[in-house]
Amino acid sequence: MGLILNLMRETTRTMSNILGIGNDIIEVARITESIEKFGDKFLDKLFSKKEQEYCKKHRKSELRVAGRFAAKEAIAKALGTGFGEELSWLDIEIINNEKGKPEVIFSSSLDSKLNKTSLQVSISHCNSYAAAVAIWSKES
Repeated sequence: MGLILNLMRETTRTMSNILGIGNDIIEVARITESIEKFGDKFLDKLFSKKEQEYCKKHRKSELRVAGRFAAKEAIAKALGTGFGEELSWLDIEIINNEKGKPEVIFSSSLDSKLNKTSLQVSISHCNSYAAAVAIWSKES
């Protein structure tokens, strides 16, 4: 019984640290159409050069682009702002670490507003869809 109570306490503590959760799903075809129609203008508006380089080095780069698009949308939802005056697409950069895990990097102006918080993101895709989930939390 002690183990169960400890797990319940830890879960309650962890849940109280969550500030927001967001998710998004997008059809890869929509991203492909935008890339074909607008090219680098579309990519430059939404993604850093590092993000673009990562996506372009993979076969079927549109899958990676769609995944990052969904991730940024999920992050905006978790933060509760959407994109606009408070948040731009380039305020968020998603770079994979050495093990392949996507990590979120904020612009310096956004980072200062999100004092002592962190954001975790998970990205998935298949040939037709890309999806992402973001969890915004207080740092422990």
